[in-house]
Amino acid sequence: MGIITTGHALLLHRHRRIIDTVDDDSLVRKENTMDLHERLKHIRALQQTNTEDTPAMTPAGASSVTESRHPPLEALVQGVWRERQGCRCLLRERALPLTHLHGDLPLNALLDIPSHVWIPFVVGGDGAAIDPRDLLFLDIETTGLARGSGTYAFLVGLGSFVDDAFCVRQYLMPDYDSEAALLSFLDDELARCTGLVSFNGRTFDWPILQARYLLAQHPPPFSGEPHLDLLSLARRLWRRMLPSCALSSLEIDILAVQREGEDVPGYLIPALYHDFVRYGRTRPMARVFYHNLIDLLSMVTLAARAGALLTDPEAQEVQAYCDDFALGRLYERLDDVDAAIAAYRRAGDTAAEPLSLLLKRLGRYEEAMAVWRARLGCGEIYPYVELAKQYEHRLRDLESARAIVLAAMAELAQLSDSPHRYSLRRDLQHRLSRLERRLDSN
Repeated sequence: MGIITTGHALLLHRHRRIIDTVDDDSLVRKENTMDLHERLKHIRALQQTNTEDTPAMTPAGASSVTESRHPPLEALVQGVWRERQGCRCLLRERALPLTHLHGDLPLNALLDIPSHVWIPFVVGGDGAAIDPRDLLFLDIETTGLARGSGTYAFLVGLGSFVDDAFCVRQYLMPDYDSEAALLSFLDDELARCTGLVSFNGRTFDWPILQARYLLAQHPPPFSGEPHLDLLSLARRLWRRMLPSCALSSLEIDILAVQREGEDVPGYLIPALYHDFVRYGRTRPMARVFYHNLIDLLSMVTLAARAGALLTDPEAQEVQAYCDDFALGRLYERLDDVDAAIAAYRRAGDTAAEPLSLLLKRLGRYEEAMAVWRARLGCGEIYPYVELAKQYEHRLRDLESARAIVLAAMAELAQLSDSPHRYSLRRDLQHRLSRLERRLDSN
């Protein structure tokens, strides 16, 4: 029991160290922040799994272990060892049929999305349409969440459409000395790559791989572009709807994906790899393979869900996942004003302000004024101010502008909880004084 307690203490110590060094932008790619109770529950489950695998330490406290209690990892994940440059890596390959359901979508749903839909969201695409059949889906598991030279990518998951299947290849380096072999295998994969799809890969996965190649004094065989990062797109589409745009949250709320019990929380993965290297514990590493596989499949169906929404936001099957306000903002940033106006109108009163300001920017003043008039008396001051501007500066109707400002001041008096009440009243008073001076001078 003493040895088991020591092993548990090491795991808890590593867990605390990981949490203390978390980078917020990197953490969002994997998990929602869990409360302490939920984290401890996962740790206890892993402790129970590891009890029968706990190694016997040598009298001197060295890390050599008896291997009889640890089943071969290649048997657990159905992988094969591949040798390169005097080292070896474990390769696990899976080919899933395109009709394979991941959540409530088949993998081939992504292939139905028109290629031009992705143009605005691809970095380095030079405005050319991309075909998901030509892209490589990328997800890595690392020894930490920092982006420095001490962070290794020990498991690299790659997915691509090949003929009538979605093929997943996962490369694991069994120890730190095997990194050269891992990078060599990636050379072969990336040399055939014409573009990447990832989730937070532009700021985490790909920079980590670039750093490892740089430290190995070997240039990456691929520049990293064109690159479709689904985290950025997901935030634009669903940040207002969801408490988090972490992949685990999107799986539940957008994709209807339920991970099985063999999954492992992302924040524990670095510690599990260290235990695998030091003690040879293989069962938890099999769970890391599963975690990485589900991440890749979720990228495919997440892209399919986002693409369907962007292709036809009025389709009944996407309405449950559509935030028309956010979609309007997105289209406006892309300068697709017709699509933005349509989305804002579907969003109704919640999008009245951005809709009216867009119409004003386009010079469609009467349409904008109609929106502002409809919002009078709704507890908002901006429609009064915008109407006053129109009457004063464009229509030269000072009397109507003054009446609108007085109505705004009366409305503001009813809004005792307005956080900007003082500054709004000051601005309205300034506007009213200017209008009265101009009226007196006429």
